[in-house]
Amino acid sequence: MKILIAGAGAMACLVGGKLKAIGEDVRLYNRMNSHVEAIHQQGLRIVEKDDSTTHIDLEIVQEVQAGEQVDVFLVLLKAQANESVLEKLRGKLAKETLIVTMQNGIGNAETIQQLFPPNTVVSGTLGHGASVEQDGTILHRGWGKNYLGNVEADADNKTLEYFAEKLSEAGLETAVSPNVKALIWNKLFVNAAFNSVTALTRLKNGDILNTPEGESLLRAVVEEAVLVAQAEGVEADAQTVVEECLRMGHQDIGANKSSMLMDVLKKRQTEIEVINGGIVTLGKKHGIATPVNESLSALVSIIEQNYKLRVDESSVEK
Repeated sequence: MKILIAGAGAMACLVGGKLKAIGEDVRLYNRMNSHVEAIHQQGLRIVEKDDSTTHIDLEIVQEVQAGEQVDVFLVLLKAQANESVLEKLRGKLAKETLIVTMQNGIGNAETIQQLFPPNTVVSGTLGHGASVEQDGTILHRGWGKNYLGNVEADADNKTLEYFAEKLSEAGLETAVSPNVKALIWNKLFVNAAFNSVTALTRLKNGDILNTPEGESLLRAVVEEAVLVAQAEGVEADAQTVVEECLRMGHQDIGANKSSMLMDVLKKRQTEIEVINGGIVTLGKKHGIATPVNESLSALVSIIEQNYKLRVDESSVEK
């Protein structure tokens, strides 16, 4: 299978590396940076939870030729980079290429479809996780199940099913779901509940639940999100979702540093616009007030637009 992946971050490298390791024809598309340069020079290193390491020769390109004949174009960029990066590939993919987005947040498939109108675009969710330990080396950090959404009923979805099979064969268990929209929202509930608050407080996921105020804030975020999801046609119960988020925060993801927290610590642009901000946007569409998500979104936006002015410990007089 011929696969092109947009991005060369931790998840793009994990998926690309795993697929390449089972013999698939895989290339990543990304600008040159120190991480990419390290992979060019010494290959990609994937470190598993048992500390075993796999070395993979992974090709990362900066140019794509017009009319590229690839079976699947997988988008694993940060959502805020979609337009600026994918615009460069506009008109270069064959119309038969299936485009798959497995990004955080909501609205990604719609943005991509506008850039590639001749292609079929489908969505998915990632249950696996990874982080960049150092340039050229990633840690495989999550081992959940991935899901991909069905192509429209009148379309041929054999390519999608085959791609899911290949991901599973590569050790990234993946299923094709007839209701991927609900799965995307379920992941969004968790991201909205933890990402912005951990980014603002600089706490690990579970630590925001150490106080009654933190738990109340999580409940408020989720309750607003569920109202918006219901308006979008997704079946969801607020109390059930809240309890699952609390359970995950205490048991499953409590020790994790959220991706938004890492972005803020490293002074990078975050995905706030498609997570809490995405909830706010759809809330306005349906006339649903989302004051908590709106406030959190605004606060994170203030931080990321003022990194150069940020007061750090090193700048405080002793």
